[in-house]
Amino acid sequence: MNDNHPPNWRDEFAVTADTVFFNHAAISPLPRRACLAGDEIYAERWRRASKDYMRWMGLVDEARDRAAWLLGTEPKRVAFTGNTSCGLSLVAAGLAWKPGDKVAVAWPDFPSVRFPFDNLVRLGVELVELPKHDGILDMDAAAKLVPGCRLAVASTVDWLTGAALPTADFVRLCHEAGALCCLDAIQSLGAMPFDATALGVDFVAAGCHKWQFGPMGLGIFYVSPEADAALATTLAGWRSVRDAEQLSEAFVLKDGAGRFEPGTQDIAAIAAYGEALSLLEEVGMETVAKNIFGVTHSLAEGLAERDHKVVSPRTGGQHSGIVSFEHPDPAGLFAHLDARGVACSPRGGRIRLSPHFYNDATDVARFFTILDAFDQG
Repeated sequence: MNDNHPPNWRDEFAVTADTVFFNHAAISPLPRRACLAGDEIYAERWRRASKDYMRWMGLVDEARDRAAWLLGTEPKRVAFTGNTSCGLSLVAAGLAWKPGDKVAVAWPDFPSVRFPFDNLVRLGVELVELPKHDGILDMDAAAKLVPGCRLAVASTVDWLTGAALPTADFVRLCHEAGALCCLDAIQSLGAMPFDATALGVDFVAAGCHKWQFGPMGLGIFYVSPEADAALATTLAGWRSVRDAEQLSEAFVLKDGAGRFEPGTQDIAAIAAYGEALSLLEEVGMETVAKNIFGVTHSLAEGLAERDHKVVSPRTGGQHSGIVSFEHPDPAGLFAHLDARGVACSPRGGRIRLSPHFYNDATDVARFFTILDAFDQG
């Protein structure tokens, strides 16, 4: 793959015309091809109602194939959900909990990592906090706390600081302790290569609207072959069964993750998502990550030169697509950046930057010109 950006990659994103978009850890722009795919479904339904239904089902299959590629698995292991919380809730609701059981959750983190499991307290389940410090999981503490837990849950990348979880080590720790392992991968899928099969992780949940360039209100969920039998189907409907399109009256659940899709899906969103993933597939995840890390390196260096403390880890394999930094006036700086066409997020009293593969040196230069104008008053 040529490391230079072919023109069509950046042209996929209309936002680049007037914005330095460093906010993919929040809600990404949709690529042109994704918008066109979703619009096509709506136009067909406008003109022909459901006459194109079987073609739409083919688009769902294509999107599932691409999601499986992104996750490093086979399509039957992937289900479409509504968002990350839906996937995590499938795990929380689907395991056979007993009073006194324990679930370990890396904390603090984004609320959805924890809340589906807080909801189990009513069943007598105890939540154990695995401590994180500035987004970095304390692995020594985790090694002491995970044993005795039935499940351990963590984010692959911290949403505030961008600290990347030592994922393989965490999965191994969980399994050696006899616990199932569940990952919230929303802040890494689409930004960095991921291989659920090689990791041996049991469950993965991720919304599609951040680094994957997908629509809001759509998520993907992975369950491993080994963990599949442990997870009950808590939401069941006509699409959960084999031969669903034949409208079978026999309640025989599908093999694999398809049983977690109970009913009619948002076909336009899934079609758009499939096309968004086609862009990542075209670029290649190794190139995606290389380009992202090139931009984050330039940002971190420039911020350090200006004496703005970067709190995101930059070494030891803990870096990600997120660069968070401190500033004496984060609220004022955010308002200044926002008004001048730099998309970023104020998070935890800091400024969070999250570029993607199509961002380049011109975006970095414009960001620093605008930042310097604020700092120099």
